[in-house]
Amino acid sequence: MVTVKGLAADKSINLEWKVFGSGNVNCRFAVTRLCGRSQHCRSFRANGSVGQGADDKQMRRVKRTLWLVGTIIFLALLAGGGWIYYTIYLNSDFALRHAEAFLFRRMTVAQRADEGTYRFFFATNRKKEPGTGPLESRFVNETTDALTYGTSDVRIRPTLGIGMLINPSEWFESEQITPRAVRDLDQAGFIEQLRSHVENSPHRSLLVLVHGFRSSFPLALRKTAFFGHVLDINTPVLMFDWPGDQGSSLAGYRRARRVAAESGAAMAQTLELVIREVRPERLWLVANSLGAQVVVDAFSLLYQQPDLADAQTEFQDVVLTAPDVDHKQFNLEFKDQINALARDLAVYVSSNDRALVLSRLVNRSRRLGESTLSPAQISEAEAISELMDPDSDRISLIDVTPINRTRNFHNFSLETPEFFDDLFLRLTHETTPQSRLLYPIRTAEGQVYWVLTRGR
Repeated sequence: MVTVKGLAADKSINLEWKVFGSGNVNCRFAVTRLCGRSQHCRSFRANGSVGQGADDKQMRRVKRTLWLVGTIIFLALLAGGGWIYYTIYLNSDFALRHAEAFLFRRMTVAQRADEGTYRFFFATNRKKEPGTGPLESRFVNETTDALTYGTSDVRIRPTLGIGMLINPSEWFESEQITPRAVRDLDQAGFIEQLRSHVENSPHRSLLVLVHGFRSSFPLALRKTAFFGHVLDINTPVLMFDWPGDQGSSLAGYRRARRVAAESGAAMAQTLELVIREVRPERLWLVANSLGAQVVVDAFSLLYQQPDLADAQTEFQDVVLTAPDVDHKQFNLEFKDQINALARDLAVYVSSNDRALVLSRLVNRSRRLGESTLSPAQISEAEAISELMDPDSDRISLIDVTPINRTRNFHNFSLETPEFFDDLFLRLTHETTPQSRLLYPIRTAEGQVYWVLTRGR
């Protein structure tokens, strides 16, 4: 805005400047012309306003142009960065993980000639329906007195790299773990093949797996392949399969508990066959959830064999993960049996296990896999540790609550890397390693209660 004083045609013009925005530019040009009358000055002020408006439009056009150019440059840089990341990093990262998953595997004794295919053994007390369809689809959820032995060649294609998250459901759904050839064998053929794999393994060892509630036969095969692949110990793996797939309802769970108790005899028969005929130097047994009940009942039968109940132990390690076993039965019956049959027992428990809370409600008793680590519930932790003798380290209780990030906090034995690391060290060392991420809690009676953590 410009105010003009002393308006005369032949007089000079005195100006007072008040500048708003870019109006001073227009005023400077207008001042070079003398105006003889007041209307010229009004015109002068009008010209200044028009000039300011035009300049604002020009500025807006410049801003829009700069914004458009900046957006194009940003998108171009983003696209270029994405291309570089994909072509350089992701391709090499995929290749490295593929190499880690297969080229550098320790589990070579189970490898077949076809890359990515591994052989696993099974024994099951499921009833087998007649027919010509795939063998794995003919096993139903009923028991039979006759055991079926066989092998399963499984194609494993997950790119498991160091530090990756473990998601078995994703691998199963995308068919990265696929049984290719499931064959049954007579008992003699089964013993011959299994013994050959044991003798060719570095430790002359055998790992026996028992899965829990709701596992069908095809799912149990996939779980076994998954577990063996992630654990990555160079040993043959034998799955004892029982009909745990009785439905997801409470009635189904109760049926599964009855079937688990009935399956103890079949598992005892399988373990006795392994001990007497295959004769591995190191025999490891891992059972999850309700599968631990099958183990408890099987051990009660093996303990009745005088030569198995002597001072010499038959199992190197017995590992129970989130065991769905009644405390009273476990304490009274299993302690003597485990001391006679196994060198070491490890029980992995979790205080946030929702499945075992449900089991407690159904059975009206506390389940073995329930851990209570919080200080307010330390008395219950001490009750769990009644299995342990203060002067013996043969029985270990490990709480996985700090590292348990699974969906229902029950499947940590399939989805938690820290568990696999700890289990690998436990099975492959003669003595319990001291370098594990374990934090000890000592009870008033002197027992040590271990907590598995993400770091010290």
